[in-house]
Parts: sequence; C-alpha cells; structure tokens
Amino acid sequence: MASKGIPLPLHDTLRDLALLRASSVDLSGLIADDTTSSQASKEAEGVEESTIQSYAFVRDVRAALRMHNSGEAQKQATRIEKVQVELVDVLRSLSD
Repeated sequence: MASKGIPLPLHDTLRDLALLRASSVDLSGLIADDTTSSQASKEAEGVEESTIQSYAFVRDVRAALRMHNSGEAQKQATRIEKVQVELVDVLRSLSD
C-alpha cells in the first residue's frame, strides 16, 4: 500500500546521498539490529545464570568448610570405618 503523496525530488535525494557518502557515515550502525539486542539479552541471561551458579557453589563450599571445621566430617569417617569393620566381621561369619 504505497502512499500517493509527492515523491522526494530526485535532485535533493541525490545531494543527501552524496553528503552521506562524503561524510563516511555507516548507515548500518544507525539502524537497531534485532540480532544484536537478542544476542545481548542472551548474554545477560548467561551472566545471570552464571551468577546464580556461583552463589550456589559458594553456599555449598561454605557448608563443607563448616562441616570440616566442626569435626563432623571426621566423626562421620570414624563411624563409617566402624560399620565397615562390623560388615567384614559379618561376612566372615557367614562364609565360615
């Protein structure tokens, strides 16, 4: 649906194009590109996801350090060793 208005005068249009060419203006840089904005939003989502993962990692590391510093890990290791010894004894008694 083309408008039936008066077209731009050819002389003025050619002069404007010549001025743009002489000034080395990159018209593609002036037009907003959809791929650039969508790529920027994807990068922002990636940064946000990375930040969430970093916080989760720090939370897990802090929990592990608290457990280590409280001696809980050593207590659990001792308990596991006891259970292993008991299971070996049970296996020996079953095999005899």
